[in-house]
Amino acid sequence: MTLVSNAIGSIKNWWWFIIKGILFIIAGLAVLSRPLEGYVGLSILFSIIILSIGISQLIFSVSNRKLLPGWGWTFVSGIIDIAVGLYLLLFPIITMATLPYFVGFWLMFRAFYIMGASFDLDSFQVSGWGWLFAGGILLLILSFLIIYFPIAGVAGIITCSGAAFLTAGILSIVMAFKLRDIKETVKKLV
Repeated sequence: MTLVSNAIGSIKNWWWFIIKGILFIIAGLAVLSRPLEGYVGLSILFSIIILSIGISQLIFSVSNRKLLPGWGWTFVSGIIDIAVGLYLLLFPIITMATLPYFVGFWLMFRAFYIMGASFDLDSFQVSGWGWLFAGGILLLILSFLIIYFPIAGVAGIITCSGAAFLTAGILSIVMAFKLRDIKETVKKLV
């Protein structure tokens, strides 16, 4: 009974994934709606979004460390996001020159994180985890496109980045509701 009560209290702050998802979607829409704004706006927006997502990852991972088996990966993901976000904000000229690589590798890491999280959901027997895994593969493909075609032009990078941000946002929101379902299932068992 203590394990069940701990589980109910442990999957708290699942809604951080919704906030993160909304930030991703806003970033994707902003990038796609202003393709001629150039790298400057994208680099600043990208820096702020990554920093915000990193903070939300840290809060979520620490508050769920007793329940989620892969919480350490979420914690490390948050630290990496904060470090990358701060670096990009502090060095905007370097950011503009290397933006496709930062975006591509960062989204690649997110894809691996989402695929790993989908297996955590499978271990809790949450239905639909395969869709999250498939979304992670889609995000991985988009990240490879960004890395592989960095000189394809601003429009191509912005389009791939916008699509990747939208995908990551949708996947984060799906993850939030899957985590909420785990909490509700555990409550019903009590």
